[in-house]
Amino acid sequence: IEIANGFTFNGTHCSVHGIVMRSKNRQLLPETNDSYVQVPGRNGSILYPQGLHDRYIELDCAYVGKDLPAMRVKAREIAAWLYTEDREILSFDDEPNVYYRGKLAGKVDLDHIGKMAQFSLIFRCEPFVYGGEEYQTFVSDAATIDNQGTTEILPRFTVTFTDTAEEWKVTNQDSDYVRVVNNFTIGDTMEVNCKTGAILINGTRAMDKLDWQNSRFFALREGENSLAIAPTGKCNTTVYWTPSYL
Repeated sequence: IEIANGFTFNGTHCSVHGIVMRSKNRQLLPETNDSYVQVPGRNGSILYPQGLHDRYIELDCAYVGKDLPAMRVKAREIAAWLYTEDREILSFDDEPNVYYRGKLAGKVDLDHIGKMAQFSLIFRCEPFVYGGEEYQTFVSDAATIDNQGTTEILPRFTVTFTDTAEEWKVTNQDSDYVRVVNNFTIGDTMEVNCKTGAILINGTRAMDKLDWQNSRFFALREGENSLAIAPTGKCNTTVYWTPSYL
């Protein structure tokens, strides 16, 4: 069992509530969602890969109060902190450069032993662990991106036009591309988000400008990626990505 300094959830460190934490289980790798079909008369089974299940993180926690009424007040404060409607960022002091996205799963029971209260938490998190957002500006309309994560990640592009153009197109090393057709003028800005599929021109959604028949919201693969902008000499482009890890 690992002893850790503490954890931060939904923007608040556990020490704010006087909580000490023991990391009971942080899964090395979450369960897969694979399906296996057994065919009569055939040895073995047919595998249908389905990606990863959510990741579960289990913590044992405790805090000390001066008396029982004070401990009950503290319990309500902790409950209000831990309850969220959506997944929030969960991070640990011993993993300062990465974070999880999770939500509390199941009920939380509280045990009193004298002036000490103990409880266990189970967070149901997305399968991947995330690092901080990184970015790189294209030079001469080209960029070589080193995705140091261990999984593919969908990028986001921001563009400022320095000349008029009738389209904007970014292509990767596999000839996959995203193309936006529009009468761009000097000073126009655009955001292309491959994760959400959103196209924003001057802050306004412009999905009708996407060449949807041919475009593909591609991911940055693990390791080196080569990207190019066309037409050249028309804009300044920056690509953003968040490394993710198994």
